[in-house]
Amino acid sequence: MHEVIIIGSGPAGATAAMYLGKALGKDKVLLLDKAAFPRDKICGDAQGGRSLEISAELGFEDDFRKLPGSPIYGITLSGPAGKQIHLDVTSRDQKAPGYCHKRKEFDAMMFKHAQKAATFRVMTVVDLIKEGDAVKGVIATNERGEREELRAKVIIGADGANSIIANKLGLKPTPMEHFIVATRQYYKGVKGVTDRIEMHMIRDLIPGYFWIFPLANGEVNVGLGMITKDMIQKKVNLKTAMLREIKENPLFKDRFKDATPLEDVHAWNLPLASHKRKAAGNGWMLIGDSACLIDPLSGEGVGNAMISAKIASQVALEALKTNDFSEKNLKKYEKLLWEELGPEVDANYKLQKIGTRFPVLLDKLVERGLKDPNFKKKLEGMLPYTTGREQLGSTDFLKLLMPSFIPF
Repeated sequence: MHEVIIIGSGPAGATAAMYLGKALGKDKVLLLDKAAFPRDKICGDAQGGRSLEISAELGFEDDFRKLPGSPIYGITLSGPAGKQIHLDVTSRDQKAPGYCHKRKEFDAMMFKHAQKAATFRVMTVVDLIKEGDAVKGVIATNERGEREELRAKVIIGADGANSIIANKLGLKPTPMEHFIVATRQYYKGVKGVTDRIEMHMIRDLIPGYFWIFPLANGEVNVGLGMITKDMIQKKVNLKTAMLREIKENPLFKDRFKDATPLEDVHAWNLPLASHKRKAAGNGWMLIGDSACLIDPLSGEGVGNAMISAKIASQVALEALKTNDFSEKNLKKYEKLLWEELGPEVDANYKLQKIGTRFPVLLDKLVERGLKDPNFKKKLEGMLPYTTGREQLGSTDFLKLLMPSFIPF
C-alpha cells in the first residue's frame, strides 16, 4: 500500500511528489494523471519568485532558468485612461526574479523531476474510497479501461479547477464572483516587447485586464481575463473583446499591425483564492487550483500552487509519523497555508474590489508614478516577485496613493 496518492501531476502535484518522494521513497508515493507529458496547459505562462524558491529547494532551479522563455524584470502597467508606466523589480545585472515559459515546457520539466521521485501511472480517477467520513483511497481506470482500487493513508487532490476529488467530496462550486474566465492566444511579431510583463486595465472590463507576456523566439502570450460574474452581467464575449482591443485600442493596434497569431483563441477558468475553499478533511487535502488558490488581482497561480504543495507535504509527513490522518490534524495545512498566502491574497482582493468601484484610482496610481520618482520606487517595491507585495492593497498604500481616499 502506498503512503500517499497524489491526483494530478501539474505544478502542484509534481511539487508534492518531489517533496514526498524524496522523504518517503519512490515506491511510497503514487502520482496519478489521466495523461502524461508534454501537453499544453492554457495559462498566462508567467512564473515568479515563489516558483523559483521551491525549484531551488528541490534542486531543479538550473533547469527552470534554462527553459526556453523570457526572463522577467518588471511590469508595464496602464490605467483605464491609457497612460502606462514601466516598473522594474530589480536591475538587469541580477538574476531574473521571474520568467515566462510556455506551460507545455515548464510542466514537462517539472513532471520529469517528479517521475524520478514518485511512482507515476496514467489513470483517470472516477471516485473516492471512503470508510465512514474518512477518505481511504481512490477508484481509477487504467489505460486499458479497467477499474482499480488504490488505497493510501493520505490522498492529495491536485487535479485542477474542475477537481474530481473536490466534486466527490461534495464541496460547493466556486461562486461566480470568485472565478475568472481568461483567454490566451500566442502571437509572433508584436512590436515593442521587452523583458517586462504587460498588464493593461481596460475600462469596460475592470477588474479584469489585457496582458502581453514575452516568450522565447519573438513570441508572446496575449490574453484577457475577467471576473465571471461581471462578464455575464455585462454580456461580454471575451474572444470578441480581446480581438477588438488588439485591433482598435491605441496602445495595441500599431504594435499588432504586422503580428501573426499562431493559434486560435483558447479559454480557461481560474478559481480565485479570495474564496477560501475547504482544503483538508479526514484523510485528504487539496492543493493548487483544486483548492482555489489563484491570486485575485494578477491571476497568477503556479507559485501559490507550489507553495500549497510544499505545505501539504510537510503536514502529510507529520501525519504519517503520528499515524493521525484526522481532519483535526490535517487542518494544520489550511492554517499554515493561509498564514503564508493570506496577507497577500486579502490585500490583492481588496485592491481588486477598489479598482472595480473606483477605476479612477488606477489612473491616479499610474499618473503619480510617472510624476513622482519616490512614489514609483515605493510602488516597485510592492510588485509581484518582491517581499513587499502584500502591502499593495493595504490602507497605508491607498492613503499614499490618494490622501483623500474614501473608505469603501
